[in-house]
Amino acid sequence: MFLHYAVVALLPRPAALLFATSLIPLLHMAKTLDNSSPWYIHLLVFLMASAANPAVAPALIYTAAEALWSYIKFVRNIPTVEVSRTEAVAGRPTTLKIKIETKAPAHVELPNGETTYVDGEATVELKTTFDMAGVYTPALTFTYINATKTVRYRRAVRLPPIYVISRAQRAIEYGIRTIAAVEEVSGAREYAPGDPLKRLHWKKMAKLLKPVIKQVEGRARGALKIAVLLYATTPKAVDKVLEASASAIATALTYTEEVEVWAMTRRGVQALKADKKNYQDAVKKLVAEAEALDTTAAPALDLANLIPKATPPPTDILIGERALAKPLCRKQRCILV
Repeated sequence: MFLHYAVVALLPRPAALLFATSLIPLLHMAKTLDNSSPWYIHLLVFLMASAANPAVAPALIYTAAEALWSYIKFVRNIPTVEVSRTEAVAGRPTTLKIKIETKAPAHVELPNGETTYVDGEATVELKTTFDMAGVYTPALTFTYINATKTVRYRRAVRLPPIYVISRAQRAIEYGIRTIAAVEEVSGAREYAPGDPLKRLHWKKMAKLLKPVIKQVEGRARGALKIAVLLYATTPKAVDKVLEASASAIATALTYTEEVEVWAMTRRGVQALKADKKNYQDAVKKLVAEAEALDTTAAPALDLANLIPKATPPPTDILIGERALAKPLCRKQRCILV
């Protein structure tokens, strides 16, 4: 192609300008088929050629105009993105369906590093995991490339806010439903006015052909004792400890009327009572007392003085981060996260 423009320099000026102008479609085709140089390299070459011979100016004008038009086109194009869900749970794999709409073809880089090509409208799946609770707005990177590959324009577009709840909060919500759903049916009796309709025994009613109510048996008496080590090396580890604690307390309350919780902090040990009515408040007290140390555990040496020197109270279960709680495990069952 550059040889053709070399011929332009040998022609008289009127013919040279006409010939240089007629070569522009061929120049465009050549760059479309095979080009690896950005627009400013082409502009520099034709600028130097035009300085030597003004007859090459049409190629210079075309190169500048094409780059300017491409940039204006890409800048004016504002892609839109929508997500199928705006809520997630920390630590759980989440699949987001992202609807992308762009007026110009683009290579779109997803937050997980994958790249997809979008021309018009497309829906892609993003599989990701959020480690911690918070509000996240991951960004998609759009790369626009014109037909001659001389202009590249990048634009970052953020997804709508995704609200990620903590593992502990999810466990508390699940625990509330678990405790409320537990019914230990010991028998059935005939319906009496004032009995709650939700306790109707449908199977017995189908056999007896009359209203029958479930007789619910109370939970076992006596409190289960659970000790929770409420500090861990990182916020993520704290969240996991609280998740395990909320789940363990809820599970225990399905078998017993009361759970005795020993909250172990670096300031000392505090006893809490958890039952069906105050389950949520009791676990939230644990959340309030929890502490992230932002350090690395070295349980063998305990150089950071993390492990409490006092022996934990005798309990049925001990819950804590593995590196810090394992040295405290004695005869009780230990849940190490």
